[in-house]
Amino acid sequence: MKKIFTILFLFVAFTSLSFAQMKLGLKVGGNIANLSGDDVENPDSKFGFAFGGFFEYQFSPLIVVQPEIYYTMKGATDKESDGAGGTVDLTYTFDYIEIPVLVKVLIPIQGSNIKPEIFAGPFLGINTTAKGKAEFSNGQTIEQDFEDTKSTEFGVQFGGGIGFNVGKNEVGFDIRYILGLTTVDDSVEKADIKNNVINFNAYYAFSLL
Repeated sequence: MKKIFTILFLFVAFTSLSFAQMKLGLKVGGNIANLSGDDVENPDSKFGFAFGGFFEYQFSPLIVVQPEIYYTMKGATDKESDGAGGTVDLTYTFDYIEIPVLVKVLIPIQGSNIKPEIFAGPFLGINTTAKGKAEFSNGQTIEQDFEDTKSTEFGVQFGGGIGFNVGKNEVGFDIRYILGLTTVDDSVEKADIKNNVINFNAYYAFSLL
């Protein structure tokens, strides 16, 4: 019995290694970001950018592991009364270096150059910017850094995309939902304020094998 399991293990390992394909890619995209949680009162979305790179390891015809690192702009906007008959436009900015590890499942289409895929995985975000800006209707503007902001956040990403082979390389796009699971607030109150983002990307991947 042990010999059978050993043979099966070696066969799977050899098949994975013989099939292995690796790619290095660049990506750029846009975010529709917002804030949610028990201590958030229906803010409006904020547009931002995301850009960075990724490494892709495909060890079977259907499964790919893809770690990424990129800069991403999150936050929200809002409008309130200034208490003097005017209004104030508020912008909350939370920018991160984000590091997800995604597992992608490829959906094969026989004889086609199109590569649909779905994916999901956890991410770590390292905060680089946390600030607010208030723009009053009288022309006054105030900016302030949020000092009681957590240095990291954790969450999950999931979505889908389509790739197109260009020789050994690949070009494509994806859409994903990025859900923060931890609050950004690091004050004594620990207010429930979480990031959530709808993210659109275009990418180009270079084959390493």
